[in-house]
Order: sequence, then C-alpha cells, then structure tokens
Amino acid sequence: MADIIDLTSRFKPENNLIAVSPLEFRKSEWLSGNAIMCTREESAKVEAQRRKSISQRPPVRLVPNHVALDGGYHYTCLFLFRFRDDEKRMRRLYYLAGLMECVNKAPSPVLRTDLVRRFFKIIKEEREELNVAWKGNVTDFLLPIDPEHYDPWAFLDALSNAQSLKDLFDVIEKETNFQFDILSGNYVFYVPEAFLPRQPAGI
Repeated sequence: MADIIDLTSRFKPENNLIAVSPLEFRKSEWLSGNAIMCTREESAKVEAQRRKSISQRPPVRLVPNHVALDGGYHYTCLFLFRFRDDEKRMRRLYYLAGLMECVNKAPSPVLRTDLVRRFFKIIKEEREELNVAWKGNVTDFLLPIDPEHYDPWAFLDALSNAQSLKDLFDVIEKETNFQFDILSGNYVFYVPEAFLPRQPAGI
C-alpha cells in the first residue's frame, strides 16, 4: 500500500495530527476556546489547503464547516481527548455521557421507580473512577452527530422501550458504542492549544 498511497505528509512532525485513532484529534490554530467537530470530508479539504500554505502557522481562516463543542459537549470532548490513548476508557466515558443524557432527556419508565437510586449510584461511581465532572448547568452530553450518520431520536426511542434497569444499561451501552464507532469513522476533532499538556519550563 505504501507504493500506492503516500502517507508520509500526514505524519510529518510539523503536522497538526495528535491522534489518528480511535478518534482523530488535530491541533487547531486557536489557543483557547472550544474544540470543533467536523466530517472527515471537511477535514480533508482544510488539510489539503494547509499543505499548500507556505507559512509555518497556517492562517486561522483554515477552519472547516463544523459544530462548535460548547457547554456539555466541551467536557465530553475534553475527557475523550484526555483518554485518547485508551480506547476502553474512552468508550467507558462515552457510556457515562449516555447515562447522564438518559437522566436529562429520556422518557424511561424505569427511572420513574425506586430503581432511579441505583441508576444515580452507578453514575456517581463512574464519575469517581474516571475522575471526571461536567461543570455548570449542562443538558447535552452525547456529541451532536449529523442525522445523515445517526437518527437523532434513536437513542431516546431505544431507552423508552427498556423494561428493566438491566435493559436500560444494555441499551445505553449498545447505543453509545454505536455512536462512538460513528464518531471514529466519520468525524475529526480540532482541539485548541489549551487542551494540550503544558511543556515544562525550558523545553
């Protein structure tokens, strides 16, 4: 394959690629603020422009059509980025996001019973073990996938049909894994410099 497709430019040291899988993260041209999420097609257009740029730091106008990840989306993306080298933990984080999305939005009959205490206990345990917290008045946790790739009502519809707490957990795990696979196959995330770990002084 190396004789057919030249991959060398994609992995040059000066490239903005941070991680290629399970989610693709790239460094943006802005220092702080929100990460953005765009399709692979949009990213490819911008990266083609970037390779043509003669300056070491391409102009900020090289921004693809995108969704800004603010509010709860910001924290979800930040934590996924933090765990970018550990797919198992990334999926666990996304499962936790699904649990909280369920609490905020799902018309689940299971959560109208005493089982809701067990549900909140699981959320608390997962937050503590992953050492994450969404701050502020957050209502959105699962990232905004385009309807072309995922039915926006599929998650809530599936939850409404769960007949037991086990069913509810199983549905959330199945749907969040499916969404994670869609994110992996179809999207690229551009993160601000503030997401990156700071270099020690003198380096």
